[in-house]
Amino acid sequence: MWSAGNNTRGFTLLELLVVLTITILALAVALPRFAALLPGAELKSYSRQTAALLRLARSQAIATGDLVILTLDPEQGHTRLSGQPRVHPWPKGVALSLSGTGTPLAPEAPAGLTFYPDGTSSGGTLQVTGENRRYRIQIDWLTGRVYFDD
Repeated sequence: MWSAGNNTRGFTLLELLVVLTITILALAVALPRFAALLPGAELKSYSRQTAALLRLARSQAIATGDLVILTLDPEQGHTRLSGQPRVHPWPKGVALSLSGTGTPLAPEAPAGLTFYPDGTSSGGTLQVTGENRRYRIQIDWLTGRVYFDD
């Protein structure tokens, strides 16, 4: 004969409410800390995208046999590849600076990196700077290779 007895298993409504309350309190404390990490993640993601854009410029120069220039426009806050109408806007609060590329052809010329059909480049270091973080993208002048420093 089967008997239900008092040995039923499960949680009471009160126990579930206590666990749910503790979980909500823990999330209320933890979520602002995760939100603080997001701006750094966005900056790192944008830096990686910029490195990929530089690699694309090098590949395009080799494939087409033409010079490809990546120009930086700090006033408008965007980057553009020569021969392409599309601009790549910088995220809010992000600045890009270029160093080590030699002197520009004209003083009023915007900062830029040149990739040549043989795979070489003008070289230099592109710094992507946000509020609390900075990433460097180095472009080797001899090989045109792009290196992203974490």
